[in-house]
Amino acid sequence: MPDTPITLQYHAPPRHGGALVRSLFAARPAQAPLAQHGIRFEAHWHGARADAKRLAQYRQVCDLPDTGTLPLLYLHAMAMPLHMAILSHARFPLRLLGLVHWSNQLASLRPIANGEAMDMHCTLDGIQTTERGQSFAIHTTLSTGGTVAWRETSTFLSPLARSKPGKKASPDGSEPDWGTPIAQWAVAANAGRRFAGPSGDWNPIHVSALTARLFGYPRAIAHGMFSAARCLALLQHDLPANAPLALDLRFKRPLLIPGQVALYKNQDVTDTPHATHFVLQVQPGGEPHIAGTLRPL
Repeated sequence: MPDTPITLQYHAPPRHGGALVRSLFAARPAQAPLAQHGIRFEAHWHGARADAKRLAQYRQVCDLPDTGTLPLLYLHAMAMPLHMAILSHARFPLRLLGLVHWSNQLASLRPIANGEAMDMHCTLDGIQTTERGQSFAIHTTLSTGGTVAWRETSTFLSPLARSKPGKKASPDGSEPDWGTPIAQWAVAANAGRRFAGPSGDWNPIHVSALTARLFGYPRAIAHGMFSAARCLALLQHDLPANAPLALDLRFKRPLLIPGQVALYKNQDVTDTPHATHFVLQVQPGGEPHIAGTLRPL
């Protein structure tokens, strides 16, 4: 029988700095015992609004114009305080450091104005065992006027000890020929620190080489959601403004910073009409950093 949900209610952005610091040093396991696999959480933030200063910083860091509506992935950043309230809760059974953001699926059903009030609702419904470790998903919905305007599922992995961070998989021939990149750019060494402020994601693997080395990385690695936002800034040019969209992101391999990346895309006119498949590759080797699909709803 599933556990009774642990319910968290907020009428302002959750402030969990102390709980977060305590959770970083808590003696939690990387793999939760079976008795805790049914853990469930619900977190609510009523009347959520974007902070104008952080929103402006987010747009500047991600090179996004101000269209009068909230960027597709900034809404994920707004949900981060609720996600962290769940992950830093005393009863959350997994070690916080070392968690990997594995994938993200989201749908924007209608644009949300910069200052519009929203009700935000997050749920976590148990932990699953996979061949790579234990995984869980946080489901988020943003509602305005009682109607869902945006939703996402963020899947996280707590990897087994033998899963080495950043280990390159052997080529299997499954990567398509992407042709010529549509854009290339450099990612600065301070990109993680610059994105951490407006996004609220201060995971130490992103903010400095020193703290990243504690988790097996030779240098800091870029936030996957920062890389995704930079991709969207280019890919959405081909779509109608404020069109309802679905986005599927898979985070493949870390991007060590400073670094160089190239964005490729192709249009699928067979299996998924009007869908744009894309990959952001680390240069010069061509390893995929992010792969995704963007399509109108």
